[in-house]
Amino acid sequence: MKKILFLLSILTLISCKENVQQKTETTATNGSKFSDTLKVTTNRKVNLLPEAKTEVSQWLAYVTAQNEIESLRTSTGRDILDTSNSIMQIMESLSTSIPDSLRTTAVNSRANVLLTKAKILHQLANKKEKNADEIFEVANDLIVEFDNFKLQLNELYLKSPGDFELELDEEFEKAKEEALEAEPTRDSLDEDVDPNAFR
Repeated sequence: MKKILFLLSILTLISCKENVQQKTETTATNGSKFSDTLKVTTNRKVNLLPEAKTEVSQWLAYVTAQNEIESLRTSTGRDILDTSNSIMQIMESLSTSIPDSLRTTAVNSRANVLLTKAKILHQLANKKEKNADEIFEVANDLIVEFDNFKLQLNELYLKSPGDFELELDEEFEKAKEEALEAEPTRDSLDEDVDPNAFR
């Protein structure tokens, strides 16, 4: 009788262990695996305007975030899990250290979106039952939002239509003055022409 009870309890433990293992494998994969590389869904890559690039070159938090986003493009799910905490800290630093010359409502909003996405990624990475598809989706969103952040920085340096019109007017006036200076005068024409040449 003791042998039967012992055998029954061992079978129960083995079946429960297989059940738990199967459940964690299912929730961890759901289509993607953590060993897979992130497939970036956007082919858009925003480059900063020269003026914006000059402004952010001294901003350490931006440079760090840019490097982290670039490495995120080629990361595996496991890499994303490992770096989720540092990504969140980098985005916190980015949103709290915006230079005064760039501090506008729109730039602040974009930085807050980045911070929110980073916090969501961090939460998903620390869940008991991780889902690779969710983590890849939020990592993708983070890349897209960083490009949107760069677009917003570029907009600070774009000329308004009024400024563009003023610049065109100045160029027109300058070209007009140069044309008038280059135009020969009546006296200089008379000196160059030999009156006997037409006879």
